[in-house]
Amino acid sequence: VEIHCLKKHVEPTRLSFLPYHFLLASVGNPGNLLYQDTSTGDVIAEHRTRLGRCTVMEQNPWNAVMHLGHNNGTVTLWSPSQGTPLAKMLCHKGPVSAMAIDRTGRHMVTAGLDGQMRVWDIRNFRSLHDYYTPKPAKSLDISQNGLLSVGYGSTVTVWKEGLERKQTSPYMSHTLKGASGGSVRAQDVRFCPYEDVLGVGHSGGISSLVIPGTGEANFDSLVANPYQTAKQRQESEVHSLLEKVQPGLIQLEPNFIGRLDRPSQAVRDLEADDDASPSAKGDPRKRAKGKSSAMRKWIRKKNRNVIDDRMTRVQDALKAKRDEAKERK
Repeated sequence: VEIHCLKKHVEPTRLSFLPYHFLLASVGNPGNLLYQDTSTGDVIAEHRTRLGRCTVMEQNPWNAVMHLGHNNGTVTLWSPSQGTPLAKMLCHKGPVSAMAIDRTGRHMVTAGLDGQMRVWDIRNFRSLHDYYTPKPAKSLDISQNGLLSVGYGSTVTVWKEGLERKQTSPYMSHTLKGASGGSVRAQDVRFCPYEDVLGVGHSGGISSLVIPGTGEANFDSLVANPYQTAKQRQESEVHSLLEKVQPGLIQLEPNFIGRLDRPSQAVRDLEADDDASPSAKGDPRKRAKGKSSAMRKWIRKKNRNVIDDRMTRVQDALKAKRDEAKERK
């Protein structure tokens, strides 16, 4: 049964699914980033990167921002609600060949054809340290516990604690071999969630490597429950559709909802100048002679939002005097 026909994804090279937003993001040879709602089939947004063909795309699991790697060595950050990049980083001197982001959204690892692999702090867009690869890395991936896997040539290396500080040697290294004993080229590396297994796709097929300490031992049943029944799976899908996050909430800082919008320093300085001016203090404006009697001054001096018996009596007396003056005239 055909549910949706995705005709507007022109020559896609990378696909990524946003599970909490039910969005399918794609980028391809034309260099256009397209978001499509998989629940309704509507195209939410289509952005032109204007940077040519794009073959590297990764999703930040912390804020759902899409990271695109381009041939000029830059990485751009995108959201559906904005037609221009949220940020643009110059990461390599040559084309970006691979990219990976950890699940906390703090570190991004990029690899380029210049033979460099760099670790970035996305919070301040600063490079932490660099690694050298004998050949340009073809694929990168970060496990749930922060282990980094790198696939280049016929070699796959795994780095432990390589994000926080620079390591001198890899945690594990493996050389791929084909069925006939010849060398094969690594194409893609991916860690299995909640398991200590690394899947490697290469020119000769698929290989599985056991890497101790990569998977999360304690799973969250609200995120992924491997023991759920068929009925629970159906109910979770309905709940996910009802709790679908709107695309407009995808930002670099996802915790901006519910926060107090603090004014900038310029706005605070302007408000301070207004408070210091005489008009802000509520001083009465000087009137012409005869227009400010002692009773009127007393009324202006009091708070206008407070009405008591004395204020009412004074206002009545003042009104009576005005009426007498009109009758005499």
